[in-house]
Amino acid sequence: MSDTTTANIQEPVEKSSDKKKKKPSSWSIILKHFRELKLPLPSAPETWLDFSALGELLYEPKVIVVTTKILNTALKQKDDNSRHRARVFLTSYVMLMCPNEILSLENEDEKKLYDSAQRMLHLFETWLSAHGHPGATAARLGFVEVWNEYMTLFELWKSKDRNQFVDNLIAYYVQLSTLRQNMIADNDPSVGDELQQQLDRVKLRLEQLGGSVALESLQRALEKSAASTSTGRRRQQEKVKPRVPEVEERDEMTKEQDEINKEQMNQLLNQYSSSFFTNLQLAHELILDPQFSLENHVAESALERQVKEVAEKALFDQIVEEIERGEMAGCVPGLIHDIKQRFLSLISPKSHLYQRIEHEIDLDLIKQEIKQNTFDMNQMIRYLTDMMATLCAPVRDSEIQAIRQQVDKPVEQLKGIFHLLDNMSLDMANFRLRTLRRSLMPIAVDYEREKFAEMLSSGMIQLVRTKRWLTASGERCPNARGHDAIFAEAFVSLLQHPKVLTADELPETLLLDAKRITSFQNEFQANTIVAALLMLARNFGTISAQKQSELATKLFAILEDQSTWIDHLTVEIERAIQFTRSFPVVLPR
Repeated sequence: MSDTTTANIQEPVEKSSDKKKKKPSSWSIILKHFRELKLPLPSAPETWLDFSALGELLYEPKVIVVTTKILNTALKQKDDNSRHRARVFLTSYVMLMCPNEILSLENEDEKKLYDSAQRMLHLFETWLSAHGHPGATAARLGFVEVWNEYMTLFELWKSKDRNQFVDNLIAYYVQLSTLRQNMIADNDPSVGDELQQQLDRVKLRLEQLGGSVALESLQRALEKSAASTSTGRRRQQEKVKPRVPEVEERDEMTKEQDEINKEQMNQLLNQYSSSFFTNLQLAHELILDPQFSLENHVAESALERQVKEVAEKALFDQIVEEIERGEMAGCVPGLIHDIKQRFLSLISPKSHLYQRIEHEIDLDLIKQEIKQNTFDMNQMIRYLTDMMATLCAPVRDSEIQAIRQQVDKPVEQLKGIFHLLDNMSLDMANFRLRTLRRSLMPIAVDYEREKFAEMLSSGMIQLVRTKRWLTASGERCPNARGHDAIFAEAFVSLLQHPKVLTADELPETLLLDAKRITSFQNEFQANTIVAALLMLARNFGTISAQKQSELATKLFAILEDQSTWIDHLTVEIERAIQFTRSFPVVLPR
Protein backbone atom coordinates (compact mmCIF):
# COMPACT_ATOMS: atom_id res chain seq x y z
CA MET A 1 0.00 0.00 0.00
CA SER A 2 1.32 3.48 -0.84
CA ASP A 3 2.50 5.66 2.05
CA THR A 4 0.01 8.32 0.85
CA THR A 5 -2.94 5.99 1.28
CA THR A 6 -5.96 7.50 3.04
CA ALA A 7 -9.34 6.05 3.99
CA ASN A 8 -11.43 7.79 1.33
CA ILE A 9 -13.82 4.88 0.71
CA GLN A 10 -16.92 5.31 2.84
CA GLU A 11 -18.73 2.41 4.43
CA PRO A 12 -22.50 2.00 3.56
CA VAL A 13 -24.86 3.97 5.77
CA GLU A 14 -26.42 1.87 8.48
CA LYS A 15 -30.16 1.70 8.35
CA SER A 16 -30.45 2.46 12.03
CA SER A 17 -28.23 5.51 11.91
CA ASP A 18 -27.45 8.42 9.66
CA LYS A 19 -23.90 8.65 11.00
CA LYS A 20 -20.97 7.41 8.90
CA LYS A 21 -18.27 5.12 10.33
CA LYS A 22 -15.27 6.95 11.75
CA LYS A 23 -12.26 7.06 9.41
CA PRO A 24 -9.07 5.39 10.72
CA SER A 25 -6.38 7.86 11.77
CA SER A 26 -3.18 8.31 9.77
CA TRP A 27 -1.24 6.99 12.78
CA SER A 28 -3.29 3.79 12.75
CA ILE A 29 -2.49 3.32 9.07
CA ILE A 30 1.25 3.89 9.62
CA LEU A 31 1.23 1.48 12.55
CA LYS A 32 -0.61 -1.11 10.47
CA HIS A 33 1.96 -0.79 7.68
CA PHE A 34 4.83 -1.08 10.16
CA ARG A 35 3.46 -4.31 11.63
CA GLU A 36 3.06 -5.70 8.12
CA LEU A 37 6.83 -5.35 7.69
CA LYS A 38 7.17 -8.32 10.07
CA LEU A 39 10.36 -7.04 11.67
CA PRO A 40 11.72 -9.29 14.44
CA LEU A 41 10.38 -8.48 17.91
CA PRO A 42 13.05 -7.25 20.35
CA SER A 43 11.31 -9.09 23.21
CA ALA A 44 10.99 -12.38 21.32
CA PRO A 45 14.42 -13.90 20.47
CA GLU A 46 12.72 -16.75 18.62
CA THR A 47 11.77 -14.20 15.91
CA TRP A 48 15.31 -12.91 15.46
CA LEU A 49 17.09 -13.46 12.14
CA ASP A 50 20.70 -14.18 11.29
CA PHE A 51 22.90 -11.36 10.04
CA SER A 52 22.42 -12.06 6.34
CA ALA A 53 18.63 -12.41 6.46
CA LEU A 54 18.25 -9.44 8.81
CA GLY A 55 20.39 -7.22 6.61
CA GLU A 56 18.39 -8.21 3.53
CA LEU A 57 15.13 -7.33 5.29
CA LEU A 58 16.37 -3.99 6.60
CA TYR A 59 17.70 -3.04 3.16
CA GLU A 60 14.21 -3.10 1.64
CA PRO A 61 13.11 0.43 0.58
CA LYS A 62 9.63 -0.12 2.02
CA VAL A 63 11.12 -0.79 5.47
CA ILE A 64 13.06 2.47 5.40
CA VAL A 65 10.04 4.49 4.17
CA VAL A 66 7.63 3.17 6.81
CA THR A 67 10.24 3.37 9.60
CA THR A 68 10.92 6.99 8.65
CA LYS A 69 7.23 7.84 9.08
CA ILE A 70 6.80 6.03 12.38
CA LEU A 71 9.96 7.62 13.79
CA ASN A 72 8.82 11.09 12.65
CA THR A 73 5.60 10.49 14.59
CA ALA A 74 7.44 9.38 17.72
CA LEU A 75 9.90 12.28 17.69
CA LYS A 76 7.41 14.86 16.40
CA GLN A 77 10.11 15.82 13.95
CA LYS A 78 10.27 15.77 10.15
CA ASP A 79 13.22 17.20 8.21
CA ASP A 80 15.95 16.32 5.70
CA ASN A 81 17.62 13.99 8.23
CA SER A 82 14.53 11.83 8.75
CA ARG A 83 15.75 8.96 6.59
CA HIS A 84 19.19 9.06 8.18
CA ARG A 85 17.59 8.72 11.61
CA ALA A 86 15.55 5.77 10.32
CA ARG A 87 18.73 4.01 9.15
CA VAL A 88 20.39 4.65 12.49
CA PHE A 89 17.30 3.29 14.25
CA LEU A 90 17.20 0.14 12.10
CA THR A 91 20.90 -0.45 12.77
CA SER A 92 19.93 -1.02 16.40
CA TYR A 93 18.19 -4.24 15.30
CA VAL A 94 21.55 -5.52 14.02
CA MET A 95 23.27 -4.45 17.24
CA LEU A 96 20.72 -6.28 19.38
CA MET A 97 20.38 -9.46 17.34
CA CYS A 98 23.84 -9.84 15.72
CA PRO A 99 26.19 -7.83 17.99
CA ASN A 100 29.36 -9.74 17.11
CA GLU A 101 29.00 -8.78 13.46
CA ILE A 102 29.49 -5.04 14.03
CA LEU A 103 30.47 -4.58 17.69
CA SER A 104 33.18 -5.70 20.06
CA LEU A 105 31.38 -6.04 23.39
CA GLU A 106 34.73 -6.18 25.19
CA ASN A 107 35.04 -2.48 24.42
CA GLU A 108 33.36 -0.41 27.15
CA ASP A 109 31.97 2.26 24.80
CA GLU A 110 30.54 -0.30 22.40
CA LYS A 111 29.00 -2.24 25.30
CA LYS A 112 27.24 1.00 26.34
CA LEU A 113 25.94 1.43 22.79
CA TYR A 114 24.66 -2.15 22.76
CA ASP A 115 22.86 -1.69 26.10
CA SER A 116 21.34 1.60 24.88
CA ALA A 117 20.09 -0.03 21.65
CA GLN A 118 18.54 -2.85 23.68
CA ARG A 119 16.69 -0.46 26.03
CA MET A 120 15.54 1.73 23.16
CA LEU A 121 14.05 -1.14 21.14
CA HIS A 122 12.19 -2.52 24.14
CA LEU A 123 10.74 0.93 24.93
CA PHE A 124 9.86 1.32 21.24
CA GLU A 125 7.98 -1.98 21.37
CA THR A 126 6.24 -0.88 24.58
CA TRP A 127 5.11 2.36 22.93
CA LEU A 128 3.66 0.55 19.91
CA SER A 129 1.79 -1.85 22.19
CA ALA A 130 0.33 1.07 24.17
CA HIS A 131 -1.46 2.51 21.13
CA GLY A 132 -5.06 3.24 21.98
CA HIS A 133 -4.48 2.63 25.68
CA PRO A 134 -3.82 4.93 28.64
CA GLY A 135 -0.13 5.68 29.09
CA ALA A 136 0.69 5.79 25.38
CA THR A 137 2.04 9.34 25.64
CA ALA A 138 4.23 8.46 28.62
CA ALA A 139 5.55 5.43 26.72
CA ARG A 140 6.38 7.61 23.72
CA LEU A 141 8.25 10.13 25.90
CA GLY A 142 10.20 7.30 27.54
CA PHE A 143 11.22 6.03 24.11
CA VAL A 144 12.26 9.54 22.95
CA GLU A 145 14.49 9.98 26.01
CA VAL A 146 16.37 6.73 25.42
CA TRP A 147 16.47 7.41 21.64
CA ASN A 148 18.38 10.65 22.28
CA GLU A 149 20.89 8.75 24.41
CA TYR A 150 21.27 6.04 21.76
CA MET A 151 21.69 8.61 18.98
CA THR A 152 24.48 10.37 20.91
CA LEU A 153 26.35 7.11 21.57
CA PHE A 154 25.86 6.00 17.95
CA GLU A 155 27.27 9.21 16.47
CA LEU A 156 30.28 8.97 18.80
CA TRP A 157 30.88 5.37 17.73
CA LYS A 158 30.45 6.19 14.04
CA SER A 159 32.85 9.12 14.36
CA LYS A 160 35.56 6.94 15.89
CA ASP A 161 35.14 4.26 13.25
CA ARG A 162 35.11 6.80 10.43
CA ASN A 163 38.23 8.47 11.84
CA GLN A 164 39.99 5.10 11.93
CA PHE A 165 38.92 4.43 8.35
CA VAL A 166 40.19 7.87 7.28
CA ASP A 167 43.52 7.21 9.05
CA ASN A 168 43.86 3.89 7.22
CA LEU A 169 43.14 5.55 3.88
CA ILE A 170 45.73 8.26 4.58
CA ALA A 171 48.36 5.65 5.46
CA TYR A 172 47.50 3.74 2.27
CA TYR A 173 47.77 6.91 0.17
CA VAL A 174 51.20 7.72 1.66
CA GLN A 175 52.45 4.19 0.89
CA LEU A 176 51.22 4.37 -2.70
CA SER A 177 52.72 7.83 -3.16
CA THR A 178 56.09 6.68 -1.80
CA LEU A 179 56.05 3.64 -4.10
CA ARG A 180 55.30 5.82 -7.12
CA GLN A 181 58.10 8.27 -6.26
CA ASN A 182 60.59 5.42 -5.81
CA MET A 183 59.67 3.93 -9.18
CA ILE A 184 60.06 7.30 -10.87
CA ALA A 185 63.43 7.78 -9.15
CA ASP A 186 64.53 4.38 -10.47
CA ASN A 187 63.47 5.37 -14.01
CA ASP A 188 60.64 2.82 -13.99
CA PRO A 189 57.49 4.59 -15.26
CA SER A 190 55.75 1.31 -16.16
CA VAL A 191 52.89 1.63 -13.68
CA GLY A 192 53.20 5.31 -12.83
CA ASP A 193 49.92 6.26 -14.51
CA GLU A 194 48.04 3.40 -12.88
CA LEU A 195 49.36 4.36 -9.45
CA GLN A 196 48.37 7.98 -10.03
CA GLN A 197 44.83 6.94 -10.95
CA GLN A 198 44.66 4.85 -7.80
CA LEU A 199 45.93 7.80 -5.75
CA ASP A 200 43.24 10.02 -7.25
CA ARG A 201 40.55 7.51 -6.30
CA VAL A 202 41.79 7.24 -2.72
CA LYS A 203 41.95 11.03 -2.42
CA LEU A 204 38.38 11.38 -3.70
CA ARG A 205 37.20 8.80 -1.17
CA LEU A 206 39.00 10.70 1.59
CA GLU A 207 37.28 13.93 0.61
CA GLN A 208 33.90 12.20 0.60
CA LEU A 209 34.47 10.76 4.06
CA GLY A 210 36.21 13.59 5.88
CA GLY A 211 35.99 16.68 3.68
CA SER A 212 38.65 19.38 3.88
CA VAL A 213 39.77 18.21 7.34
CA ALA A 214 40.75 14.80 5.94
CA LEU A 215 42.59 16.40 3.01
CA GLU A 216 44.53 18.64 5.42
CA SER A 217 45.49 15.56 7.47
CA LEU A 218 46.62 13.86 4.26
CA GLN A 219 48.83 16.83 3.36
CA ARG A 220 50.45 16.79 6.80
CA ALA A 221 51.05 13.05 6.54
CA LEU A 222 52.69 13.46 3.11
CA GLU A 223 54.94 16.24 4.39
CA LYS A 224 55.92 14.18 7.43
CA SER A 225 56.65 11.15 5.27
CA ALA A 226 58.78 13.17 2.86
CA ALA A 227 60.75 14.72 5.71
CA SER A 228 61.26 11.47 7.61
CA THR A 229 62.19 9.49 4.49
CA SER A 230 64.79 11.91 3.18
CA THR A 231 66.12 12.85 6.62
CA GLY A 232 66.14 9.25 7.80
CA ARG A 233 67.96 8.11 4.68
CA ARG A 234 70.55 10.85 5.06
CA ARG A 235 71.04 10.07 8.75
CA GLN A 236 71.44 6.36 8.08
CA GLN A 237 73.94 7.00 5.31
CA GLU A 238 75.90 9.35 7.55
CA LYS A 239 75.93 6.78 10.36
CA VAL A 240 77.51 4.07 8.18
CA LYS A 241 79.71 6.37 6.11
CA PRO A 242 83.35 6.41 7.26
CA ARG A 243 84.63 9.76 8.45
CA VAL A 244 86.87 11.29 5.76
CA PRO A 245 88.76 14.03 7.58
CA GLU A 246 90.46 15.42 4.52
CA VAL A 247 88.54 17.15 1.72
CA GLU A 248 91.25 16.36 -0.79
CA GLU A 249 90.78 12.62 -0.22
CA ARG A 250 87.05 12.87 -0.78
CA ASP A 251 87.57 14.92 -3.94
CA GLU A 252 90.11 12.43 -5.21
CA MET A 253 87.71 9.52 -4.79
CA THR A 254 85.01 11.40 -6.65
CA LYS A 255 87.30 12.33 -9.56
CA GLU A 256 88.64 8.77 -9.67
CA GLN A 257 85.21 7.32 -10.28
CA ASP A 258 83.38 10.02 -12.24
CA GLU A 259 84.19 8.65 -15.68
CA ILE A 260 85.51 5.13 -16.16
CA ASN A 261 85.53 2.57 -18.93
CA LYS A 262 84.84 -1.16 -18.69
CA GLU A 263 88.49 -2.06 -18.16
CA GLN A 264 88.77 0.39 -15.27
CA MET A 265 85.48 -0.97 -13.94
CA ASN A 266 86.98 -4.45 -13.80
CA GLN A 267 90.01 -3.14 -11.94
CA LEU A 268 87.83 -1.37 -9.37
CA LEU A 269 85.55 -4.37 -8.91
CA ASN A 270 88.59 -6.60 -8.40
CA GLN A 271 89.32 -4.65 -5.21
CA TYR A 272 86.03 -5.75 -3.66
CA SER A 273 85.27 -9.11 -5.27
CA SER A 274 85.98 -12.20 -3.20
CA SER A 275 85.40 -15.92 -3.10
CA PHE A 276 81.73 -15.07 -2.54
CA PHE A 277 81.30 -12.56 -5.39
CA THR A 278 82.77 -12.50 -8.88
CA ASN A 279 83.11 -9.14 -10.61
CA LEU A 280 79.96 -9.84 -12.63
CA GLN A 281 77.94 -10.83 -9.55
CA LEU A 282 79.13 -7.77 -7.67
CA ALA A 283 78.27 -5.43 -10.55
CA HIS A 284 74.88 -7.13 -10.98
CA GLU A 285 73.95 -6.65 -7.31
CA LEU A 286 75.08 -3.02 -7.34
CA ILE A 287 72.90 -2.33 -10.37
CA LEU A 288 69.75 -4.02 -9.09
CA ASP A 289 69.94 -3.19 -5.39
CA PRO A 290 70.73 0.41 -4.35
CA GLN A 291 70.97 -0.81 -0.73
CA PHE A 292 73.39 -3.65 -1.51
CA SER A 293 76.29 -4.00 0.91
CA LEU A 294 79.00 -6.52 1.65
CA GLU A 295 78.77 -8.38 4.94
CA ASN A 296 81.30 -10.04 7.21
CA HIS A 297 81.79 -13.69 6.41
CA VAL A 298 80.09 -15.96 8.92
CA ALA A 299 81.50 -19.47 9.23
CA GLU A 300 78.91 -21.89 7.89
CA SER A 301 80.21 -25.04 9.59
CA ALA A 302 81.04 -25.79 13.21
CA LEU A 303 84.48 -26.99 12.11
CA GLU A 304 85.27 -23.71 10.36
CA ARG A 305 84.18 -21.74 13.43
CA GLN A 306 86.25 -23.96 15.70
CA VAL A 307 89.39 -23.60 13.58
CA LYS A 308 89.03 -19.81 13.57
CA GLU A 309 88.46 -19.65 17.32
CA VAL A 310 91.44 -21.91 18.07
CA ALA A 311 93.78 -19.85 15.85
CA GLU A 312 92.65 -16.58 17.42
CA LYS A 313 92.98 -17.97 20.94
CA ALA A 314 96.49 -19.27 20.24
CA LEU A 315 97.60 -15.86 18.94
CA PHE A 316 96.31 -13.87 21.89
CA ASP A 317 97.41 -16.48 24.45
CA GLN A 318 100.93 -16.01 23.13
CA ILE A 319 100.61 -12.23 23.45
CA VAL A 320 99.42 -12.62 27.06
CA GLU A 321 102.42 -14.82 27.87
CA GLU A 322 104.84 -12.33 26.31
CA ILE A 323 103.37 -9.38 28.19
CA GLU A 324 103.43 -11.30 31.48
CA ARG A 325 107.10 -12.22 30.93
CA GLY A 326 107.92 -8.71 29.82
CA GLU A 327 109.09 -10.07 26.45
CA MET A 328 106.99 -8.41 23.76
CA ALA A 329 109.52 -8.58 20.93
CA GLY A 330 108.00 -11.74 19.45
CA CYS A 331 104.37 -10.87 18.59
CA VAL A 332 103.72 -7.24 19.44
CA PRO A 333 105.71 -5.56 16.59
CA GLY A 334 104.04 -7.81 14.02
CA LEU A 335 100.66 -7.11 15.58
CA ILE A 336 101.14 -3.34 15.44
CA HIS A 337 102.48 -3.59 11.88
CA ASP A 338 99.28 -5.41 10.87
CA ILE A 339 97.13 -2.73 12.52
CA LYS A 340 99.12 0.02 10.79
CA GLN A 341 98.68 -1.56 7.36
CA ARG A 342 94.96 -1.89 7.94
CA PHE A 343 94.79 1.79 8.93
CA LEU A 344 96.58 2.77 5.74
CA SER A 345 94.25 0.63 3.61
CA LEU A 346 91.39 2.87 4.73
CA ILE A 347 93.04 6.07 3.51
CA SER A 348 94.27 7.47 0.22
CA PRO A 349 98.09 7.30 -0.06
CA LYS A 350 98.08 10.94 -1.20
CA SER A 351 96.38 12.25 1.93
CA HIS A 352 98.12 14.02 4.83
CA LEU A 353 96.63 11.53 7.28
CA TYR A 354 98.32 8.67 5.45
CA GLN A 355 101.71 10.34 5.84
CA ARG A 356 100.98 11.11 9.48
CA ILE A 357 100.23 7.46 10.32
CA GLU A 358 103.33 6.33 8.42
CA HIS A 359 105.40 8.67 10.58
CA GLU A 360 103.74 8.20 13.97
CA ILE A 361 103.58 4.39 13.97
CA ASP A 362 107.34 3.86 13.66
CA LEU A 363 107.98 0.14 13.89
CA ASP A 364 111.75 0.52 14.25
CA LEU A 365 111.22 2.85 17.20
CA ILE A 366 108.68 0.44 18.74
CA LYS A 367 111.13 -2.47 18.46
CA GLN A 368 113.85 -0.34 20.05
CA GLU A 369 111.56 0.66 22.95
CA ILE A 370 110.56 -2.98 23.52
CA LYS A 371 114.24 -3.94 23.59
CA GLN A 372 114.98 -1.18 26.11
CA ASN A 373 111.85 -2.09 28.12
CA THR A 374 110.42 1.43 27.71
CA PHE A 375 107.52 0.57 25.40
CA ASP A 376 104.16 1.72 26.83
CA MET A 377 101.43 -0.63 25.59
CA ASN A 378 98.61 1.43 27.15
CA GLN A 379 99.80 4.59 25.42
CA MET A 380 99.97 2.78 22.06
CA ILE A 381 96.43 1.44 22.52
CA ARG A 382 95.17 4.95 23.35
CA TYR A 383 96.77 6.23 20.15
CA LEU A 384 95.23 3.43 18.09
CA THR A 385 91.72 3.95 19.49
CA ASP A 386 91.98 7.73 18.97
CA MET A 387 92.99 7.16 15.35
CA MET A 388 90.16 4.67 14.85
CA ALA A 389 87.70 7.20 16.27
CA THR A 390 88.94 9.63 13.60
CA LEU A 391 88.43 7.13 10.78
CA CYS A 392 85.42 5.03 11.71
CA ALA A 393 81.78 5.60 10.84
CA PRO A 394 79.62 7.12 13.61
CA VAL A 395 77.80 3.80 13.97
CA ARG A 396 81.05 2.33 15.38
CA ASP A 397 81.50 4.91 18.16
CA SER A 398 79.98 2.61 20.78
CA GLU A 399 82.52 -0.10 19.89
CA ILE A 400 85.35 2.41 20.34
CA GLN A 401 83.99 3.34 23.75
CA ALA A 402 83.75 -0.33 24.77
CA ILE A 403 87.44 -0.85 23.89
CA ARG A 404 88.50 2.22 25.85
CA GLN A 405 86.67 1.05 28.96
CA GLN A 406 88.78 -2.14 29.17
CA VAL A 407 91.79 -0.11 30.28
CA ASP A 408 93.14 -2.86 32.59
CA LYS A 409 92.89 -5.55 29.90
CA PRO A 410 95.29 -4.59 27.07
CA VAL A 411 95.01 -7.96 25.32
CA GLU A 412 91.21 -7.71 25.25
CA GLN A 413 91.62 -4.19 23.89
CA LEU A 414 93.86 -5.45 21.09
CA LYS A 415 91.35 -8.19 20.30
CA GLY A 416 88.59 -5.56 20.14
CA ILE A 417 90.74 -3.37 17.88
CA PHE A 418 91.15 -6.20 15.36
CA HIS A 419 87.45 -6.98 15.33
CA LEU A 420 86.60 -3.31 14.90
CA LEU A 421 89.11 -2.96 12.07
CA ASP A 422 87.29 -5.79 10.27
CA ASN A 423 84.07 -3.79 10.55
CA MET A 424 85.76 -0.54 9.51
CA SER A 425 87.21 -2.20 6.41
CA LEU A 426 83.74 -3.43 5.55
CA ASP A 427 82.26 0.06 6.09
CA MET A 428 84.85 1.59 3.78
CA ALA A 429 84.33 -1.07 1.11
CA ASN A 430 80.57 -0.49 1.15
CA PHE A 431 81.05 3.27 1.02
CA ARG A 432 83.30 2.94 -2.02
CA LEU A 433 80.90 0.52 -3.69
CA ARG A 434 78.04 2.99 -3.28
CA THR A 435 80.23 5.62 -4.88
CA LEU A 436 81.17 3.17 -7.63
CA ARG A 437 77.50 2.48 -8.40
CA ARG A 438 77.06 5.99 -9.79
CA SER A 439 79.78 5.31 -12.36
CA LEU A 440 78.57 1.81 -13.11
CA MET A 441 74.98 2.68 -14.00
CA PRO A 442 75.65 4.32 -17.43
CA ILE A 443 77.58 1.27 -18.68
CA ALA A 444 75.76 -1.42 -16.69
CA VAL A 445 73.79 -3.03 -19.52
CA ASP A 446 76.74 -3.16 -21.91
CA TYR A 447 79.02 -4.46 -19.15
CA GLU A 448 76.73 -7.35 -18.24
CA ARG A 449 75.96 -8.15 -21.88
CA GLU A 450 79.66 -8.37 -22.75
CA LYS A 451 80.43 -10.54 -19.72
CA PHE A 452 77.56 -12.88 -20.58
CA ALA A 453 78.71 -13.08 -24.21
CA GLU A 454 82.22 -13.98 -23.04
CA MET A 455 80.85 -16.85 -20.94
CA LEU A 456 78.76 -18.10 -23.87
CA SER A 457 81.64 -18.01 -26.33
CA SER A 458 83.99 -19.74 -23.89
CA GLY A 459 81.46 -22.50 -23.24
CA MET A 460 81.17 -21.69 -19.55
CA ILE A 461 77.39 -21.67 -19.91
CA GLN A 462 74.85 -22.97 -22.42
CA LEU A 463 71.28 -21.81 -23.01
CA VAL A 464 69.62 -25.23 -22.89
CA ARG A 465 67.36 -24.49 -19.91
CA THR A 466 66.58 -20.97 -21.16
CA LYS A 467 65.44 -22.24 -24.57
CA ARG A 468 63.35 -25.00 -22.98
CA TRP A 469 61.78 -22.50 -20.58
CA LEU A 470 60.78 -19.98 -23.28
CA THR A 471 59.63 -22.69 -25.70
CA ALA A 472 57.28 -24.12 -23.07
CA SER A 473 55.85 -20.66 -22.47
CA GLY A 474 55.28 -20.14 -26.19
CA GLU A 475 53.43 -23.46 -26.41
CA ARG A 476 51.20 -22.48 -23.50
CA CYS A 477 50.40 -19.14 -25.17
CA PRO A 478 50.00 -19.84 -28.91
CA ASN A 479 48.03 -16.63 -29.38
CA ALA A 480 50.43 -14.41 -27.45
CA ARG A 481 51.10 -11.01 -29.00
CA GLY A 482 54.85 -10.73 -29.27
CA HIS A 483 57.88 -11.91 -27.33
CA ASP A 484 57.17 -9.69 -24.32
CA ALA A 485 53.91 -11.52 -23.59
CA ILE A 486 55.64 -14.90 -23.85
CA PHE A 487 58.45 -13.77 -21.55
CA ALA A 488 55.98 -12.37 -19.01
CA GLU A 489 54.11 -15.69 -18.91
CA ALA A 490 57.38 -17.58 -18.63
CA PHE A 491 58.50 -15.48 -15.69
CA VAL A 492 55.16 -15.92 -13.89
CA SER A 493 55.54 -19.68 -14.37
CA LEU A 494 58.73 -19.51 -12.29
CA LEU A 495 56.92 -17.72 -9.48
CA GLN A 496 54.11 -20.29 -9.57
CA HIS A 497 56.46 -23.25 -9.43
CA PRO A 498 55.42 -25.56 -6.55
CA LYS A 499 58.95 -25.88 -5.13
CA VAL A 500 61.94 -23.63 -4.65
CA LEU A 501 64.02 -23.50 -7.82
CA THR A 502 67.76 -24.08 -7.42
CA ALA A 503 70.48 -22.57 -9.58
CA ASP A 504 70.69 -25.86 -11.50
CA GLU A 505 67.00 -25.61 -12.42
CA LEU A 506 66.76 -21.94 -13.34
CA PRO A 507 67.26 -20.62 -16.88
CA GLU A 508 70.90 -19.71 -17.42
CA THR A 509 69.98 -16.06 -17.97
CA LEU A 510 68.73 -15.87 -14.36
CA LEU A 511 71.63 -17.58 -12.58
CA LEU A 512 72.77 -14.34 -10.94
CA ASP A 513 69.28 -13.89 -9.52
CA ALA A 514 68.77 -17.31 -7.94
CA LYS A 515 68.28 -15.94 -4.41
CA ARG A 516 66.12 -13.12 -5.75
CA ILE A 517 63.87 -15.59 -7.60
CA THR A 518 63.49 -17.65 -4.41
CA SER A 519 62.45 -14.51 -2.56
CA PHE A 520 59.94 -13.68 -5.32
CA GLN A 521 58.56 -17.23 -5.16
CA ASN A 522 58.02 -16.94 -1.42
CA GLU A 523 56.38 -13.54 -1.77
CA PHE A 524 54.13 -14.75 -4.59
CA GLN A 525 53.09 -17.77 -2.55
CA ALA A 526 52.40 -15.65 0.54
CA ASN A 527 50.26 -13.20 -1.47
CA THR A 528 48.27 -16.08 -2.96
CA ILE A 529 47.69 -17.73 0.41
CA VAL A 530 46.67 -14.50 2.13
CA ALA A 531 44.31 -13.53 -0.71
CA ALA A 532 42.64 -16.95 -0.55
CA LEU A 533 42.31 -16.79 3.23
CA LEU A 534 40.80 -13.30 3.11
CA MET A 535 38.27 -14.49 0.55
CA LEU A 536 37.47 -17.44 2.83
CA ALA A 537 37.00 -15.08 5.79
CA ARG A 538 34.59 -12.91 3.79
CA ASN A 539 32.52 -15.98 2.91
CA PHE A 540 31.87 -16.58 6.61
CA GLY A 541 30.47 -13.11 7.26
CA THR A 542 30.85 -9.39 6.68
CA ILE A 543 34.36 -8.17 7.44
CA SER A 544 35.29 -4.50 7.36
CA ALA A 545 38.11 -3.08 5.22
CA GLN A 546 40.04 -2.19 8.37
CA LYS A 547 39.69 -5.71 9.75
CA GLN A 548 40.76 -7.17 6.40
CA SER A 549 43.90 -5.04 6.46
CA GLU A 550 44.69 -6.06 10.05
CA LEU A 551 44.07 -9.73 9.27
CA ALA A 552 46.27 -9.58 6.16
CA THR A 553 49.12 -8.03 8.17
CA LYS A 554 48.87 -10.77 10.82
CA LEU A 555 48.71 -13.53 8.22
CA PHE A 556 51.81 -12.23 6.42
CA ALA A 557 53.67 -12.08 9.75
CA ILE A 558 52.64 -15.65 10.60
CA LEU A 559 53.72 -16.92 7.18
CA GLU A 560 57.20 -15.46 7.71
CA ASP A 561 57.63 -17.76 10.72
CA GLN A 562 59.19 -21.05 9.63
CA SER A 563 57.31 -22.93 12.37
CA THR A 564 53.85 -21.89 11.12
CA TRP A 565 51.18 -24.57 10.73
CA ILE A 566 47.75 -24.34 9.13
CA ASP A 567 46.20 -24.30 12.63
CA HIS A 568 47.87 -20.95 13.34
CA LEU A 569 46.26 -19.41 10.25
CA THR A 570 42.88 -20.93 11.14
CA VAL A 571 42.94 -19.37 14.61
CA GLU A 572 43.59 -15.89 13.20
CA ILE A 573 40.74 -16.20 10.68
CA GLU A 574 38.32 -17.38 13.36
CA ARG A 575 39.33 -14.52 15.63
CA ALA A 576 38.88 -11.95 12.84
CA ILE A 577 35.43 -13.27 11.95
CA GLN A 578 34.35 -13.37 15.57
CA PHE A 579 35.38 -9.83 16.47
CA THR A 580 35.05 -8.08 13.10
CA ARG A 581 33.47 -4.64 12.91
CA SER A 582 31.68 -3.41 9.84
CA PHE A 583 31.31 0.25 8.97
CA PRO A 584 28.62 1.52 11.41
CA VAL A 585 25.73 2.42 9.11
CA VAL A 586 24.80 -0.89 7.57
CA LEU A 587 21.92 0.51 5.53
CA PRO A 588 22.21 2.41 2.22
CA ARG A 589 21.20 6.00 1.79
